[in-house]
Amino acid sequence: MRSADPSILWDTIRQGLSKQLPEASFKEWIAPCEPLKMNDGALWIQVPSAAAKLWIEQQLPEEFSDALAQSGLSDLRLEFQVNGAPSAEPRPAPRKAAPVAAGAVEPPVAFPHLFNRYTLDRFVVGPGSQLAFAAAKAVVDSFGKAATPLSMNPLFIYGGAGLGKTHLMVGIGKGLMERDPNLRVVYLKVDNFFNELTVAIRAKNTEPMRKKYQQNDVLLLDDVQTLGKMERTQEEIFHILEHLLQHGKQIVITSDKPPQRLEGCHERLITRFKWGLTADIQPPDFETRIAILKKKLEDVDFKHVPAIPEDVLTFIAHKAKGSVRDLEGFLTRVIFQASLIGVPPSLEVAHAAFQGQSGEEPTAPIHPDRIFRMTAETFNVSYVDLMKKRSRQQAILLPRQVAMYLAREIASMPFTDIGRSFNMHHSTVMNAIDSVRDRMKRDSEFHRMVQALLNSIH
Repeated sequence: MRSADPSILWDTIRQGLSKQLPEASFKEWIAPCEPLKMNDGALWIQVPSAAAKLWIEQQLPEEFSDALAQSGLSDLRLEFQVNGAPSAEPRPAPRKAAPVAAGAVEPPVAFPHLFNRYTLDRFVVGPGSQLAFAAAKAVVDSFGKAATPLSMNPLFIYGGAGLGKTHLMVGIGKGLMERDPNLRVVYLKVDNFFNELTVAIRAKNTEPMRKKYQQNDVLLLDDVQTLGKMERTQEEIFHILEHLLQHGKQIVITSDKPPQRLEGCHERLITRFKWGLTADIQPPDFETRIAILKKKLEDVDFKHVPAIPEDVLTFIAHKAKGSVRDLEGFLTRVIFQASLIGVPPSLEVAHAAFQGQSGEEPTAPIHPDRIFRMTAETFNVSYVDLMKKRSRQQAILLPRQVAMYLAREIASMPFTDIGRSFNMHHSTVMNAIDSVRDRMKRDSEFHRMVQALLNSIH
C-alpha cells in the first residue's frame, strides 16, 4: 500500500524527475516546488510563481507522466498551486472507465491527466504534418465503420523528438473516447511497460499483465524505438499486438524512426508495425511556427498573459526551429522572464531569454554567403555556378531558388538584396521564393530536405 504522506510522494516523484531532466532544469523548475496536501486523490504541489506553473504544465507533462509511471503512481493526479494564491477548488476526478466484467483484469488509466492539452483541435497542421494529421482524423472518424481498402491499423507515426507525435496519438485516443465513452483506451509508453514487466517477471506472474493490455479497444503505444535491446518486452508486446489486431482493435504507434530502421527489433514485430499506414512528421516551417505560437496563446493557461508583440513572435519563430516543444518552450520562457522582471513581453526580453538559454548573441547575423555555400554543397553544384551561371536547367535553377528562399527565411534579406547577389530583378526572386514554398506544400521529400538544410545552417 502506497504512502498518503505528501512529502514522501513528492520525494518519490522528484527522484524520478531528477533522472530525466538536466541538472539545470531540475534546479530551476522542480527544486523550488513543495508538497502541500493530498485531497481527493490529488497531490497538491506549491510552485513559486504563475510562470513556473505555466512552464511545468506546458513543458514537462511527459516527464511527470514517466516519473509517476515508473514509481507506480500512474493514477495519482497532480495539481499545481502558485505560492501565496488562494487554495483552488479541486478539479473533478477523471471519468471512470466502463465497469469491469467479473474475472477481468482492471485496465490501466487511459492516459495521464497532464496530457489534457493534447487534443486534435489544438494540433496546428503544416506541410510537414499533413499526412499524419489526416490519418489521425481518419482513425477517429472511421472508427467502428465498415472496413475500407486503406488500412490504418496500426497507424505508425514517426518523427523527431518534440514534433507532436504523442500529441496526435493522445488526440486520437481522446477523439475516440468522445465518440464512445465506453471504449477502453490505454496509453502505454514502452519504457514504462518494460518497468512494469520487470516487476511481473520477478513475481513470476506476467499473464495478468498481458491480459490487462489485451482487453482494451484502443492501444496507444509510444516510443517503440527503445525496444531494440528489450528481448522479453518485444515478445510480450508482440503477443498483445497480435491479439488486438486479430480482434479488430485499433493500435496507434509512435517512434522517432520508420519501422524498417528500428534496430534490434524482431522482424515479426516490424512486420506488424508496417501492416497499416505509416506517416511521418517533419519540423514545422516558418509560417507553421507562427501559427503554432498564436494557437498556443489561445490556451486558457495564457489568458492572463500580456499581448505578445508580432516582432517577438517572429523572433521566437526564427530562433526555435528544431521542434514544436522548443518553440513552445521558448515562448513560455519569454513570458516567464518578462514576469520575473515585471515588464510586458518585448523584443528586448526575448533577446535576453534567448541569450540566457543558448549562450549565443541573439542578433548575431548569419552571413548570406554561408547560406549560399551550404546550399551549393547540399545540391552538389559549385558555388560559382549557383551564383553566376545563367541556366534554366533544373540542376542549377532549383538550388538557386532554394538559396533565395533560405536567404529570406534565415537572414531576412530584402528581395532587392537577394536579387543583387544573383544579378537578378527582385520580382524574379519573389517568384522563386513562392515557387519553393508551393513545392514544399506539395512534395514532402522536398520539404524535408529544405527544412533539414535550414536547420543545419541556423
